[in-house]
Amino acid sequence: MSVRFGGKPSRRSEDREEGMVGFKDFDRRQAVVAGLGGLFMLTADNASAQAQANLTFWTVRLNTPELSAALKAILNDFEAQNPGIKIKHEPVSGNLVYPKFLTAIRGQTMPDIAEAYSYHPLQFAAADQMEPMDDIIELWKGNGLLADIFSEYAYKKFLWRDHYWGVPYNLDIRPIYYRKDLLEAKGLKPPRNWDEFQAAAIALNDPANGVFGVVFPAGNFHIAQHFYMSFMFQAGGSILDKDGNLVFGTTAKDANVKALTYLTDFATKHKVTPPGIASYNTDEPHTLYVQGRAAFGFGTGGLISRLMKENPALAEKTGILEVLEGPAGPSGKLTAAFYNPMFVWKHSPAKDAAKTFVKWFVQPGRLERLYQAVPGQHWPIFKRDINTDRVKSNRLLKEALDNVVPYSTDFAYPGFGRPEMGVIDGEKMFAAPVNEVVVGAKTPEKAVLDAHEAMKKVFSS
Repeated sequence: MSVRFGGKPSRRSEDREEGMVGFKDFDRRQAVVAGLGGLFMLTADNASAQAQANLTFWTVRLNTPELSAALKAILNDFEAQNPGIKIKHEPVSGNLVYPKFLTAIRGQTMPDIAEAYSYHPLQFAAADQMEPMDDIIELWKGNGLLADIFSEYAYKKFLWRDHYWGVPYNLDIRPIYYRKDLLEAKGLKPPRNWDEFQAAAIALNDPANGVFGVVFPAGNFHIAQHFYMSFMFQAGGSILDKDGNLVFGTTAKDANVKALTYLTDFATKHKVTPPGIASYNTDEPHTLYVQGRAAFGFGTGGLISRLMKENPALAEKTGILEVLEGPAGPSGKLTAAFYNPMFVWKHSPAKDAAKTFVKWFVQPGRLERLYQAVPGQHWPIFKRDINTDRVKSNRLLKEALDNVVPYSTDFAYPGFGRPEMGVIDGEKMFAAPVNEVVVGAKTPEKAVLDAHEAMKKVFSS
């Protein structure tokens, strides 16, 4: 059985697409469960004759021109305050994440530090390539930073086999945007639950005038599973239980089928979506919403920045829905989000310097330049950083803070600490059901059961 690590290639511009290619020459049991052990003694350009630490820092999510410029200023600040450490920043194209990482493992050219996607630290820890970050978590416990993190799942997700293999540094959210003006014209209030949302999407569907009731990504892409996951939570479903056991197609099956049915009915039954959503990735729903062609749009936080830049008049007519309440009631009022990590390689000759950088980088106030560069795309993990004047002065950011961030949780919820979730995410194992139902290939129940069988192979390997 081949290993197919999960991961996340970049979206074209401001948006992140979760996803990864497969690697047929890695055995899943060796790489995910048993690990690669000590087979690779990694080296790096980490020391000069003057005992200066030269650290290589790979980034995946900070590589647009705006974010790169902001990051450069932050790195300059670090080097000025830490003259014995130099940072060599290397952007990594999202669709090359795993080829580059795995080639580096083989070639002994791993970076000292990386920021990447949700479950990378656990996957590489399973391959015995990660340095534990327990000391940073303990430091944060002592100085109060851990208690200031918005959600405990932001760091608990990296706990596996009694060690933390990464630390969170930012949050990536999944809001639902809506047209305030269209709702008001129909005398409707912003929907608060599934029934109201369905009714509003149907009422506002006006294809004759170029406006669809709702637009969401239903292509066989990773973004599709993010919104499906939110509806799973709201129906009382999940992929894992609280003990980390796979329950997608067993005890959680009925709720997951209900969520899939509800979501896909907008396309197959109510027909209030564009006819092409079965091919949509992230950009298509964003673009349609920015063009004013959808009453409700499912998107990333980066859509806020696009609206501000490309259609500020529409931004004034746009609101961000409070996370919907579904059949599970208030306890299921949750939405999928991604607390993304920084991590250090086990074999870096300059691990102390690398951790010095991580501790400096993940501090309240440190990344404000990133948040200003592309509003909405990245969110802080610390409470004291979120409710700032920058957020309060921007209505859409404030609505996202009030209506989405407090309900955001990891997609492994209520479990955590399973490297297998990276494979499940990366191989689109719960995106496929969305696409399969929308194109008419499977019923919701069949799609869920088939996906469960695929997931079982990952957990049993």
